Amino acid sequence: MPDLPELSRAEVLEQLAAALARLELPARVAIDGPDAAGKTTMVDELEKLLGEPVVRVSGDAFLRPKRERYRRGRESPEGYYEDAFDHAAFRASVAEAVGLVLVDGVFLFREELDDLWSYRVFVEISEEESLRRGARRDRLLHSSREAAEHLYRVRYLPAQRMYHARVEPRDRADIVVVNESPAEPRLMVRRGEQLPDA
Repeated sequence: MPDLPELSRAEVLEQLAAALARLELPARVAIDGPDAAGKTTMVDELEKLLGEPVVRVSGDAFLRPKRERYRRGRESPEGYYEDAFDHAAFRASVAEAVGLVLVDGVFLFREELDDLWSYRVFVEISEEESLRRGARRDRLLHSSREAAEHLYRVRYLPAQRMYHARVEPRDRADIVVVNESPAEPRLMVRRGEQLPDA
């Protein structure tokens, strides 16, 4: 997957918005990536740039009840990957949407969901950055930042490793946005994919 020339964040988003705008409708766009990669922020920015009505769906809106998503234990990475989300309800919501549909979430390219997508974007960050951002974001949900970091180390990051081993989401993406530094993201495209001039 070749790197494109270095671009500013605004230019990266303009290129990505232009690629989405040329999709034949209806089009369902998956914006996948690890926890705290910046997926929702990116969809917010893309929606503004597209300048036309889009349908938004977020995987986070389809969390199962606690008794189901934690049935293997609060710290289980398998529990996060297998039990956290109601895939049937999520599938139905995405399938019913019409027009240009932007969907953000984790594990979107998994086998049960992968046939939904017209276009796949993977937002990539390192495990260390996911841990840093996620613990900062989630510290209020837990007793402390240390408790949030612990959950990332034992639940969220191992679940992402499991996903990568099973699905190889980076290789399935049409576009990868390396978002390690949000001010200076890098854009990579699948071989043969041409981005229009923004």
